[in-house]
Amino acid sequence: MLAGTEPGVRTISAMVATQLLKTSLIENVFGFHADLDPCPMMIVQPKDDAAEQFSKERIAPFISATPALRLIVGSAKTRSGDDTINYKAFPGGFLALTGAGSPDNLARRPLRIIMYDEVDKYVVTREGLATDIGDERLASFSGNALSIRVCSPTVKGESAIEASYDESDQRRASVTCKDCGHRQFLEFRHVEWDRGEDGKSHRPETAAIHCEACGSVWSEAQRLRSLATIRWHQTRRLECCGEWQSPLDVYDAAWRASDPDPVGKAWDWWQSDRWAVYRAKCQHCGAWSVSNEHAGFNASKLFSPWERDSPALIARKWINAQGFEDRLQVWWNTQMALPYRKNTGKDVSVDALTERCEIWEAPVPDGVALITLGIDVQDYRVEIEVVGWGWNEESWSIDYEVIDGEFSHPATQAALDQYLQRIWHRADGRPFAMRAACIDTGGHHTDAVYEYAKQRLGRKVWGIKGESARTGFTNPVWPIKRPSSRSKKTYRPVVIGVNAAKDFIRFSLAKAEPGPGYMHFSTMTDRARFDQLLAEDMVYEGHGSQRRRKWVAKKGRANEALDCRVYAYAALHGLMHMGLKLNKLADEIYGARGTEAAPPATPAAPPMATVAAEPPNLTSLPKDGAKRKPGFTRRLAR
Repeated sequence: MLAGTEPGVRTISAMVATQLLKTSLIENVFGFHADLDPCPMMIVQPKDDAAEQFSKERIAPFISATPALRLIVGSAKTRSGDDTINYKAFPGGFLALTGAGSPDNLARRPLRIIMYDEVDKYVVTREGLATDIGDERLASFSGNALSIRVCSPTVKGESAIEASYDESDQRRASVTCKDCGHRQFLEFRHVEWDRGEDGKSHRPETAAIHCEACGSVWSEAQRLRSLATIRWHQTRRLECCGEWQSPLDVYDAAWRASDPDPVGKAWDWWQSDRWAVYRAKCQHCGAWSVSNEHAGFNASKLFSPWERDSPALIARKWINAQGFEDRLQVWWNTQMALPYRKNTGKDVSVDALTERCEIWEAPVPDGVALITLGIDVQDYRVEIEVVGWGWNEESWSIDYEVIDGEFSHPATQAALDQYLQRIWHRADGRPFAMRAACIDTGGHHTDAVYEYAKQRLGRKVWGIKGESARTGFTNPVWPIKRPSSRSKKTYRPVVIGVNAAKDFIRFSLAKAEPGPGYMHFSTMTDRARFDQLLAEDMVYEGHGSQRRRKWVAKKGRANEALDCRVYAYAALHGLMHMGLKLNKLADEIYGARGTEAAPPATPAAPPMATVAAEPPNLTSLPKDGAKRKPGFTRRLAR
């Protein structure tokens, strides 16, 4: 509320917990300006019905309970005589209420102050985002206009209030420890509680805040009294004196080094009768390098003045939410006021993947036992990844190729054929040919891809189709049920388990050390490919027994590299489904893992063109658990 009159502030974003500040901020900004600084204002709710409800249940009682507003707001007190549910007039200005789905209402009149409530629930109209449309109406008051957005966050990367807060100066609150005077930015990690004698049961009723400096335990009464010491700090990273600096890191390092004034190392206190904030400064020259034009606030329920929001209750809700995706999201959003990161495994960054790229002596590094290809068909190009596989599905990205042209064109298919017959070599000269490939049959070239794959069944070029976009089920990467006779006449693509494949790939990308499942990349891999490998997030859809999860591409992100890796992984599982023992093959080539590698003795694989074009007789394969006939392994090898 102080930021509403702070010099320089033009936008306020409040990403805060439920039942904490949001509605009071909107009410009091309206009341202050209607009484002391009248101007045209608007409150935007997610829907028109919500706007009417907010007017009846919050604005009308607020006016009725405030003597200063009762004197000026209402039909009898205005020249125009206008006073409806969605329009409140007062001398010198008005308050309009509308829904975010009504672009016409948002763009109808010039405004000085616009307040957006529950922005994460807004729908995107054909004319764009409600916040963008509404902010355009502030142009007539550019010198003192104010845009306010408030909401509890939702899903990380999809939350509108998170995006708005990230653009702000990112203010966070601190309180003073009752014993040592240390300023602490309260987080849930500061809340501790006792466990039972078995070490597994929890006693959330004992939960309390612990000072990170002196270790003192705060009672609930002491937590409430500490709120009187709240100060807000700009925490956005700043660039000054030739380097990037984090005010929180500067402060943390100062107090750990027992600096007598750690706060003064990172901030300057800026206070008057109307505002109060710690402005972030450069630790070298002392310049205020973070603009306050966009003031952002983040506060969890640890800052709530209500006893019902005690650390004990917060801890109990945290314990009860464990193992339940829905409850965990609600807890993070409503209690900690933080966006929820979907359960997609450990977070992986493009920078981390780039830093672990390796230099190889040859196209095929040691450890590779066989090669598969993943082929993704786009409208005007074909993308291919060549992947080498070793013990326990450890992998190496050997090559990535893009063939320009429509797949239906003979020249494009000829270029792909030539690439599939390519031989890659290890440093000692051992050759490796493709053992299998999976090609996507979806898209706009389905018939052409079907025909191409049918003619190359004998080369183990399998046409595939992903199932997750349709059902969301997590099925095995390669179908458990053996396919029926798969000849040119009865050809059908293999439906692979895309969810399971992408689960494995994301889990493998997060691995930091070589070993089972680890994914190796050479220094020839560019950032764009890593960005595409991380281009999808897991989402949950439906409720109860109908709840399903699937991987969905982020907005505006290409994902061809991820699809190629999925198809190459599916090709490996297709080979294993036909009887391949990957670890045994690696042992035959290199010797048992952990021993000296055996010298290469396996002859070069024949070029693709010399392999029989007839499809393998899959119906003759023995069923799982059945005793194999003599000569089965030899036939499979051939």
